[in-house]
Amino acid sequence: MYRTPCFTALLVCMLLGACGGSPREKPPDTPEYHALQDYERIAENASLLLSTDRINWVPGRDAPERVSVECRGLYCSVGYSAFLRANKVFRLPPETLTLLADTNGVDTGIEYLVTPFNDLHSYGGWMEHSFFAATTVLFKSDIDPDQGVVSAYGTIAGSISPANPVNEATWTGFAVARDHNIATDMESVVVGDASISVRIDAQVLADVRLTGLANTTTGQAYTDMVFEGMPVVRGQFSRYHADDNRLSGAFFGPGHEEAGGVFDHPEGLVGAYGADRDPVSN
Repeated sequence: MYRTPCFTALLVCMLLGACGGSPREKPPDTPEYHALQDYERIAENASLLLSTDRINWVPGRDAPERVSVECRGLYCSVGYSAFLRANKVFRLPPETLTLLADTNGVDTGIEYLVTPFNDLHSYGGWMEHSFFAATTVLFKSDIDPDQGVVSAYGTIAGSISPANPVNEATWTGFAVARDHNIATDMESVVVGDASISVRIDAQVLADVRLTGLANTTTGQAYTDMVFEGMPVVRGQFSRYHADDNRLSGAFFGPGHEEAGGVFDHPEGLVGAYGADRDPVSN
């Protein structure tokens, strides 16, 4: 059985909170505090949520289980038992956030939350209009039927661009993922480079390249993901080969300033990517 209880219903800082939180006393004026303010602003204005399926390690089983996730606009359903909303904010204290160096110009950080019920480790990035992350959650309460389950997934949320891009351009950023084969190591993260480009032909076509994917803990390298010639419809694009080989994405911001999405990699990755438009592009 898989549930998404309100207190962990996704995303925290880099990921979306699926439930509200009570306002807290204003913390010190720190970079972490301002990063969380950025998250709250983006989440409050978000109009789109994309997510991979949930890949769960269940104690006593030899292989992980896949719980389907279906998204439409502001909402995603998780295994038909929980609903997640893109513009719901879950406020967290700044001490749960560790800021990292920018990655290809994208702000980056780790949210690590420990509660009596769950441990949540989320590695992601954010721009002006969107944020994305790869997350693992350990359900640990002895009163939880899912005690011991570790869930891995990728998500992105933001304010979607209202129409297709009208100029050819390139967006550069990074990808982050979890290898569900070793998801029980919650701090094991896969990172790589992300490049999104648009070609204007009879249709608007998007190319996505996720390259240099490697595990920061084990050093394991993964094959590149290249999805070319995806038609862009109302600012979104996708391609499906199999449950473990698919990618979707969208453009964010009023002028398509950002691009990003989520992906399932055939070598066991579930993750997300995000990028800013290159300055040389119009």
